[in-house]
Amino acid sequence: MPTPDPPTAGAPDPILFGWDPTPGIVSVWADRDGQAVVWRRVDGRLVCERERYRPWLFAAHRDDVDAAGGARVEVRTLDGPPASYRYLLTADSGRALEQAILAGAARRSGGRGRPEGGLRGLDGYYRVGPVEQYLMQTGRVYFRGLAYGDLHRLQFDLETTSLDPAQGRIFLVALRDSRGLAATIEAPDARDERRLIADLCDAVRARDPDVIENHNLMGFDLPFLEARAAALGVPLALGRSGGPTRLARQPEPPADGRRGRRTPRYTLAGRELIDTLDAVRRHDFVARDLPSHGLKDVARHFGVA
Repeated sequence: MPTPDPPTAGAPDPILFGWDPTPGIVSVWADRDGQAVVWRRVDGRLVCERERYRPWLFAAHRDDVDAAGGARVEVRTLDGPPASYRYLLTADSGRALEQAILAGAARRSGGRGRPEGGLRGLDGYYRVGPVEQYLMQTGRVYFRGLAYGDLHRLQFDLETTSLDPAQGRIFLVALRDSRGLAATIEAPDARDERRLIADLCDAVRARDPDVIENHNLMGFDLPFLEARAAALGVPLALGRSGGPTRLARQPEPPADGRRGRRTPRYTLAGRELIDTLDAVRRHDFVARDLPSHGLKDVARHFGVA
């Protein structure tokens, strides 16, 4: 992982704002095997670039890597106190890196087998997702050199007959984007729902937005859409060409007993998913001035409705 140069007087801190000057990044998709796809807006057009990176994680010790022997893991000692994540471990692929650590842990345990839960079952390791690994390793950042209006943003909202996708269905989708689209897709009859979902996917791919936005997108609209599409056998091909096109649900961390039901998180290659409910919660955590987190109350509070 390259080390950024110290900031010059008056310049943005490269640790916070990135040290790579590549402009126009609107989306990044990456996987555990060290592959990344980067979409950029350059002179008003969209370009797609493929990159390689070395997956990495932080470790508080190197015992498992050392026990693994000949595994191709690079170990770099970082500055910091001994009781910290002071080792940076990298490999050609994230799978190879995890397998080496688990093999070393099994060897150190006297052959009792690999820990249950994989890497999460071991103490002393910390890693972020593949996209964050790629950005932190390269020093690249989203939206450098872009104005807000340069982004192509799209919003959609589902109207359903029930809050439970097992009991209800989608009968209308409203769509709007930052380039003049304002449309609805209707399914007045239950037999039309399959066509509605397919038409929604077609519309998203045709408009090709950089960002998809909604209020409670992760907590309601995407889970409901995912469940109804699965029930009807419709592929949710919402992503951009150049990467996986299907909507993907991120694996949830194991429950720790301190939090209630977790909101699922989704990724979509080539498009960023923005849930404004997350922003509202962050605002209210500090300001404590919102009557509720519902869309109508929030819109009235901020003077946008």
